[in-house]
Amino acid sequence: MSERFWKNLSCALGWLSIGVLFALVTFSSSLEIKDLDLWLHLRMGHWIMHHGFVPNYDVLSCTITGKPWVNHEWLFQVLVYEVQRAYGFDGLITMQSLVVALTFLVMLFLGYSRERQWLTVFTLLSVLMVYQTRFTIRPDIFSLLFFVMDIYILSLHISKRWAVYALVVIQIIWSNMHGFFFFGPLLVGLGIFSEFIKRRLPLPYEWNTVGRLSDGEYGTLKKILPLLMLACCVNPLTFKGAWYPISVFFHLGGDNKIFFEHIYELQKPITAATAFTDKYSYYKILIIISGFSFFFNRRKIDISSLLIWIIFLGFSLAAIRNLIYFAAVAYMVFMVNILSLSWENLLPLRFSSSKFKHLTGIICKLGLMCWMLNFGLQMSTDGYFDFDTYTRKSEFFGVSKRSYPYKGVDFLVREQIKGNFFNDFNSGAYLLGRAYPNVKVFIDGRTEVYGANFFETYQKIWENGNAKVFADFERKDNITGAFLNNAHQDIPPNVLKMFHAMKDWSIVYLDDDAVIFLKQTPLNKPFIDRFAVDTAHWKARPMDLLKLGTKHVDPFPFSNRAYILEILGADDAALGESREALRVVPDFAPAYTMMGKIYNKRKDYHKAFEYYRLAAMYAPGNGQAHLGLAQSYENLKSYDEAISFYQRALDAMPKNAGGYFGLARCYAQLGQDKKALDLLGVAQKMDPEDKIDVQKIHDIINSKKMKQGVVKHPLLKKKVT
Repeated sequence: MSERFWKNLSCALGWLSIGVLFALVTFSSSLEIKDLDLWLHLRMGHWIMHHGFVPNYDVLSCTITGKPWVNHEWLFQVLVYEVQRAYGFDGLITMQSLVVALTFLVMLFLGYSRERQWLTVFTLLSVLMVYQTRFTIRPDIFSLLFFVMDIYILSLHISKRWAVYALVVIQIIWSNMHGFFFFGPLLVGLGIFSEFIKRRLPLPYEWNTVGRLSDGEYGTLKKILPLLMLACCVNPLTFKGAWYPISVFFHLGGDNKIFFEHIYELQKPITAATAFTDKYSYYKILIIISGFSFFFNRRKIDISSLLIWIIFLGFSLAAIRNLIYFAAVAYMVFMVNILSLSWENLLPLRFSSSKFKHLTGIICKLGLMCWMLNFGLQMSTDGYFDFDTYTRKSEFFGVSKRSYPYKGVDFLVREQIKGNFFNDFNSGAYLLGRAYPNVKVFIDGRTEVYGANFFETYQKIWENGNAKVFADFERKDNITGAFLNNAHQDIPPNVLKMFHAMKDWSIVYLDDDAVIFLKQTPLNKPFIDRFAVDTAHWKARPMDLLKLGTKHVDPFPFSNRAYILEILGADDAALGESREALRVVPDFAPAYTMMGKIYNKRKDYHKAFEYYRLAAMYAPGNGQAHLGLAQSYENLKSYDEAISFYQRALDAMPKNAGGYFGLARCYAQLGQDKKALDLLGVAQKMDPEDKIDVQKIHDIINSKKMKQGVVKHPLLKKKVT
């Protein structure tokens, strides 16, 4: 075959692989709606359209009503409300797919090279793998689109007259769509700074010339910056609206660190524990290949590309939600750097023939297409069992039935229950989207509005069940309901016990997704009279096994209800739910774990051991099962076996204080006091509030010393209070 044949075949396969990539982009961005904040955006879009203005104060919460609020996402909220009203939730998903596809199209134009098609596809595919973590219908998708459009215009069309108008229009829309709009002026500012460096600093000749703008283009760039800064002020609050997101960005430290500890998307993507794992592997790949591209192209580095790369790498390392911006930048700088490289720079001469390059490209493109097709086929099978309909629900299109406490909110909406509700952080937006204005929430996802101090106070109620702190809010803000979300999270035991212990509060709804309490008020009395839940007489609702057939499902609704009921002291009801789960799936380990826990409470240690043993057999990697089995061995005085299983539990749950307390008790029973005290020290650091286990270990050691006629250990002279 002639060289021309191989060249044309390689080019055709390149365009085919790009087509497959965009098919995968469109398909993978058509995921069902799972995002929590979308519901708040829909509610505010409805509010704005029906009131005719954008409020500059809170109108959604019962705790911060009237507090100043700079709503810099109002245009997105109006857009998603109108799209959903006209085309439903699938219309929103289609909108997302179009925006994501357009974003990748702009990136393709930005970095496409006919000679390096497979590298373009590979790098864009890596960007897609990173972007998958953000396929949620939020203003971020538009923010990334505007970001890459700005880079495209500034990189390739700065000399065009229309470029200034396009950048200003994009900036005005961006300033009313998402808080990251300051990236627009930032990109221009970095361009000006890099041009200043090229003209003023004594850098290597190539560094000063690569990507250097003409004097006319440099002048245009300096004129654009003040225009974009003015465009940022085109919002309902003008200068205040333009400055607010920047002020939030500069106040992320200090007290605001609490958000980074508790909110997943604000946590760091790479830590000492995850640096050498496959977590966020495509993000790490982009860091490596883009970083090495600077090394290989070190003689012709573009200063502006290097500055942007460094800044957005640091930005992405700060929080998971920022990964996609660096991914786009990494793609851009990688393609810029490899344009300056040739095969001869990297490979020995004998591998640099044109025919070899075309054959290599063909193989790489075929490999990428096979991988993408296989990945897409695997994704197409993603789904889960819908317990409402006994059918399988695809993870594409529609609204998720696993991400939201939809049945609990259905109950509030159906019965038209009204009031100010305490709720968990994850439920706030969903409650607003579906139950406002009947229900006003305690907290929602607007962290910058509530502030760190409020969030810390909320944690005292949600995590610790602090009744005194809640009583202050109950009185001040007239809290008459509580919505505790159990969908994809466990309600902390302390907050459940707190509400259950309050005599003037009653449970009116209890299911696998949520628990709802209402306060005894004249408005709530009819609902309490009709729906009050008596956990003492709770009966598990059996599944229709004839309808289920031989489908193997995860009977989590039963284990979720068992979890709640056991905390509330309804052990018989929890056992009933667990047995029903085992009727559906006989090897369901969480049910055996729950039954072991209940029999352990009843001091029937042999029975507890039997159930924990089954849990550990059916779920060998389950830390809770091994922890329960270790406790059973300890209660049956088989301390060596208990130590073995405590260690297995800690392998799965290295930060579990109960495992260290258990090990300390066992070593104390075996007379290994020093080891017991060392482990006790570790456990106390993890759980300083646990005084009972500390006292148990001290008592074990003291009792053994007294039996042996030995003076107490100096650390054990004082009793722990």
